[in-house]
Amino acid sequence: MPKITHLLSNQVVITRLAEVSGDKQAYCTVTSVGGHIQPLSAEKTQIYDGVFGKTFKIYTNGESGIQDGDKLRDENNNYYTVKSGGVSRRTFGSFDFSEIIIEKTS
Repeated sequence: MPKITHLLSNQVVITRLAEVSGDKQAYCTVTSVGGHIQPLSAEKTQIYDGVFGKTFKIYTNGESGIQDGDKLRDENNNYYTVKSGGVSRRTFGSFDFSEIIIEKTS
């Protein structure tokens, strides 16, 4: 399948909750992935119960491995949280990609 590498303008680090010891959990780095981040429209922001100006979507290759609840950090040290139910894998012709709804946390 062709990839959307020409659109992958940001490198994003993926972190996920993992058990550290006993009942303690912490966010640990899983991997990094290329992506394209853009603001979410006002209509879509309402659908995902987000705050306008803080809710974004990121496009990545289909095999990115991002899951609900993951934390993302972009190259500018902006942090995002993946919204619940915000991960969807899409196909457009022969292009396979993921569209992920994220909210900026800091």
